[in-house]
Amino acid sequence: MKELYGSIARVDLTSGTVKHEKSKDFYKWLGGRGYGVKKVFDEVPKDVDPLSAQNKIVIAAGCFTGTSIPGSSRINIVSRNVFNNGITYASGGGDFAPALRKSAIDALIIEGRSEKPVYLEVKEGFVNIKDAGNVWGKTITDTELAIKEELNDKNVKIAAIGPAGENRVKMACVIIDRAHAAAWGGCGAILGSKNLKAVAAYSNGPREIEIFDKEKFTDELNRYRWILSASIPAANLKRVGTHGTAGAGGLTGKAPTSVRNSLDEYWDPDKNGKVTESAYKEYEIGRSTCYNCPIACLHEYEMSYDGEIVKGVGMHANSVRGFSSNWDVDEPAAVFKAHVLCNEYGLDVDGTSSTVAWAIECYEEGIITDEDTHGRKLTWGNHKELIKLIAEIAHREKFGDVLAEGVVNASKIIGRNSIKNAMQIKDVAINEQSLRTHKAWALGIAISSRGSGHVSASPQTEKRGISPETGKWLFNNPEAGNPISYEGKGRLVGWYEIYKALVDSVGICYFNAGWYEFALSDVTYFREFYNSITGAELSNEEMWRIGEEVINIEKAINTVYAGLTRKDDYLPERIMSIPISDGKFKGELMHRDKFDKMLEEYYEFHGWDKKTGLQHEEVLKEKGFAKIAEFLTSIQ
Repeated sequence: MKELYGSIARVDLTSGTVKHEKSKDFYKWLGGRGYGVKKVFDEVPKDVDPLSAQNKIVIAAGCFTGTSIPGSSRINIVSRNVFNNGITYASGGGDFAPALRKSAIDALIIEGRSEKPVYLEVKEGFVNIKDAGNVWGKTITDTELAIKEELNDKNVKIAAIGPAGENRVKMACVIIDRAHAAAWGGCGAILGSKNLKAVAAYSNGPREIEIFDKEKFTDELNRYRWILSASIPAANLKRVGTHGTAGAGGLTGKAPTSVRNSLDEYWDPDKNGKVTESAYKEYEIGRSTCYNCPIACLHEYEMSYDGEIVKGVGMHANSVRGFSSNWDVDEPAAVFKAHVLCNEYGLDVDGTSSTVAWAIECYEEGIITDEDTHGRKLTWGNHKELIKLIAEIAHREKFGDVLAEGVVNASKIIGRNSIKNAMQIKDVAINEQSLRTHKAWALGIAISSRGSGHVSASPQTEKRGISPETGKWLFNNPEAGNPISYEGKGRLVGWYEIYKALVDSVGICYFNAGWYEFALSDVTYFREFYNSITGAELSNEEMWRIGEEVINIEKAINTVYAGLTRKDDYLPERIMSIPISDGKFKGELMHRDKFDKMLEEYYEFHGWDKKTGLQHEEVLKEKGFAKIAEFLTSIQ
């Protein structure tokens, strides 16, 4: 076996210096999320404000990123969470991560704070800190065009923040290649706090990713591609994207969705029909994909809104749901305009949608007044006023300055018991679907270590409606495909939580893995790829242990730094008290007593205390996680 080292660039923005390191940890932790979480665990102390110069943010490709494995496009951005001071990680696609590796850098560790705006140029194994004065204040598209012109290279790939990140808006994100969001935990605000506008890497760089055993790798690749090419879920994604498969109403148009700040999950079918993927067909001008992805799930649309031509890429399910049913807006061009603005300003659509929906509900109830909103009429469906709020949030203007703090902090500023309308978990806003109906899906959102969001642990088994036989065969749970069953769902969520940690670490897209296509939900594929790339002889159990340790590190960080316990693993009260008003799931809600049993089963799966949700020191040591046990006991 050839010993492999990751190529790490440690960028100190305070001193303006770059230190290059060779790291065994990169491959040991599989890269990506695993490597980033370990660095944050080792290097960022407890009493560090996420927006301070003392905080660090890790931008790491996976160990599979840039190879010929389908969907090997992902970058993970890992740091402390601006909403609760715990852990956050955000996965982004596009072409930036493969370009980073082609440029001979596997990960960046960003430290300190620059006195003036800068961006990073990554080229042939070196990182140059460059003046960003001419792009500071620009939108994402204008930033990308300006940097490409300055570097005189159209092949450069860029991850950047927009005005929202510069202004330290809490739900600011990082946008890759204009349309791919790494959108969690305020990572855009963290880069803004460091005066770091963008990172640019060259897709035509000289580096080739080393493969130890090319024949073995090719054999495994052919098997993997064959399964993906025969996959019905992958075919559906290729046909209609996530806009079609999981937008408001899903493929059938009747799936539960978030309606008016999750007061309901049934939306008027006439309204829903106006924002389905088929309703947008006449506006589609193309499809877009990420590096080495056979699915191409992103739509490119061109529409007219309020006398303006709006053109852009994206419209994943979260944007459709967030700006249509969650705001009660059935004007398709308005939904697309809101999505494009979030991309251009560098705003997370989930946080933006949920925070504005909270404000609408509070306004409708008289909790928030015209004086608070500076005269804006925040009513359901009033898209012209709501869209104007997006710019105000990004620039921290007027009422947007309050909303820019995120839903929990905004409710603290307003007071008047407005917190009761805040849809949040662990202080992170929710823009979700199927919280009352799909029990494992909802539990995965509730327990997410980064707070809210279904791409941490929520399985697709219920949405696919897999048969009892398939559920028994794959997950030893015949109820895995029954959405309203609570049986065995805690174990199912625990399994997917570890699996997703591996997916995020190796650097492939979840759509090209075992989330949609269950025939790929086998860690053997990852093990075989990893061993053929590195020459290691890792077993399935050893590979799984890496994912399990990542989850336990995140749990420990949240416990010690954010004070999160069992009480923070619950869904908002309305999900457990207000039933769905109509449709197939009429009357359904999440029963708290049954949720408790699922939650306890989930804790038991991980070996955590069922009453408190906390880790046991002795169990951690038994699993070989002694450093985590020491961390929990040494910092009190």
